[in-house]
Amino acid sequence: MSQTFRIPILMYHKVERLNRRSTVQGHYVSPALFRKQMAVLSAMGYSAVPLNSLYNPGAKLPRKPVVITFDDGYVNFLTNALPILRTYKFVSTVFLVANQLGGTNAWDTKHGDVEERLMDVPQILEAKAAGTAFGSHTLDHADLQAVSAAEAWHQIEGSKMKLEKELPFEIDTFCYPYGRKTPEVCDMVKRAGYRLACSTEKGQNTEDTNPFALRRINVRRDTSVPVFAMKLLRGPNHGR
Repeated sequence: MSQTFRIPILMYHKVERLNRRSTVQGHYVSPALFRKQMAVLSAMGYSAVPLNSLYNPGAKLPRKPVVITFDDGYVNFLTNALPILRTYKFVSTVFLVANQLGGTNAWDTKHGDVEERLMDVPQILEAKAAGTAFGSHTLDHADLQAVSAAEAWHQIEGSKMKLEKELPFEIDTFCYPYGRKTPEVCDMVKRAGYRLACSTEKGQNTEDTNPFALRRINVRRDTSVPVFAMKLLRGPNHGR
């Protein structure tokens, strides 16, 4: 793995005011806090790049790159996060649940969580025109360790095929729902034609990190500005 994989990768879910009825309250980062975090990134000299730029040997990366990722593809990415990203000339990568474009977070609501809308195709294309990159988050937000090998392959390969049928661009990156993976699942992602995949494992990536199990820095509702800055500074120094 090359030096490019020492680039920090941030993980977000929702940029929205907290819904106190939610069962996953940590996934909400308020727009005000998100704006402060992006201001810190800018002040620290970071420039955001799409995840897929990391595998392109011809890509010219900025002096101090960072990757900003969003899981699931909520509408609040378009309405709340994207305008702030554009203020700082940052781009990001959003992982889509292929069978739920224009739908809802059915994987959470079936367990009692509140319903949140997901971007539909026109909204995805609007975000794409503003510089957003997109990857797959399976067909149904499936736990790939809990399903059969055949179903895991269907979720991995099928989501790439469905998204590329619905959208006019290649889907070349992947994200494991819940961070759940095995070496066999990682190999399926590679065989399906993806180039990189993100986990939910914390910390910094090194030359030895599997490019199909990239670590990310988890940003949550309680990630204050000092903690956010500390996470960015700690990763390169300690790999944690």
